[in-house]
Amino acid sequence: MLRKVSAMVLTTALLTGSVAATAAFAQTAPVQQQKKVKVQLNGKEFQFPQEIVVDEGVAYVNASTLAIALGGSAAWDSMTKSLLVAKGTDYRMRMYENTTFAYKNGKEVQVPNAPRPITGAVLVPLVFIAQELGAKVSYDEKTLTYSLTIPINS
Repeated sequence: MLRKVSAMVLTTALLTGSVAATAAFAQTAPVQQQKKVKVQLNGKEFQFPQEIVVDEGVAYVNASTLAIALGGSAAWDSMTKSLLVAKGTDYRMRMYENTTFAYKNGKEVQVPNAPRPITGAVLVPLVFIAQELGAKVSYDEKTLTYSLTIPINS
């Protein structure tokens, strides 16, 4: 009987201690909320179908949405696990999943970040692809806003 009581007391002490430790940790480690990055295209707010993902300082956005907005196109090839970004007849870039190896207009090049396929879309580095498609890009660190400027062809 004494052993059962000792075991119950020990169990209660351990559980109480772990709950107290968890509560103390929760109070000292507040949850950081990631601020939302925004994009403007020619001065107007521009929306993407997926949230903008920021990883190690690089903003990733939906490839097709960005390419179309900048007068190009983007298509994922599931067989080769590659993304073809094109604009007009003079620009083609094929980027591959998980590698910075790519082909730009038939020539081998290095790209800063690989495309990231997700369910229903492919994410690409915003600044790199926007500049490749002819946009001027600036970033306002205070408002977390990327501003893309590109001439509109009528």
